[in-house]
Amino acid sequence: MKKLFFTIALLASTMIASAQVYVGGGVGFWNNDDAEETSYSFTPEIGYCFSDKLAAGVALGFAYEEVGDASLEVLSFNPYVRYTFLRAGNFSVFADGAFDLAKIEPDEGDSETAWGIGIKPGVSYSINEKFSILAHVGFLGYRDADETISTIYKPGFGLNLSNSLSFSLYYSF
Repeated sequence: MKKLFFTIALLASTMIASAQVYVGGGVGFWNNDDAEETSYSFTPEIGYCFSDKLAAGVALGFAYEEVGDASLEVLSFNPYVRYTFLRAGNFSVFADGAFDLAKIEPDEGDSETAWGIGIKPGVSYSINEKFSILAHVGFLGYRDADETISTIYKPGFGLNLSNSLSFSLYYSF
C-alpha cells in the first residue's frame, strides 16, 4: 500500500513540476431590460496539457437566470478535450470537444437535466509563461433538455455563433 501511495504521489508531483497543469475560469453577466432578462455565471476550470497540441480539463459552472418574475439556477459539469491546431507567436487557435451536463433548478416547478455534446472553437493569447487569456466563440453540436425552461440550454442541433462568446483567464503551474 505504501508503494502504491508513493508511486501516485511521485506521478502527481512530476505532472505538477512540469508546468502542465492549468487553472482558470470565467465570469459572466448579461442584462436585457427590454426582455426583462438578467443572468450571471461563474465557471472555475482545471486542466492538464499532455503536449503542445492536446489538453483535457473540466469546468464546473454555476449560473443564475432571471426572466421576468421567474428565476432559475444552473449547475453544470463540462469535461472537454482541447486540440490546438494553429500557433502563431503568443496566439493559438483551438477547438474543444466538449460534453455538457447540467442540473436546472427553477424557483417554481420541477428541476430538469440538460446535456449536450459538441465542438467549441476558441482562441488563446499567452500573456507570459504563466497567464493566458482565452475566448470561446460559439458552439457546434447537439443539446437536449427535459423541457425548455433555460435560455442557456436550448434543445436542438446546430451552430450558434451569435450569442455565445465567453472569456477566461488561465494560470499555468
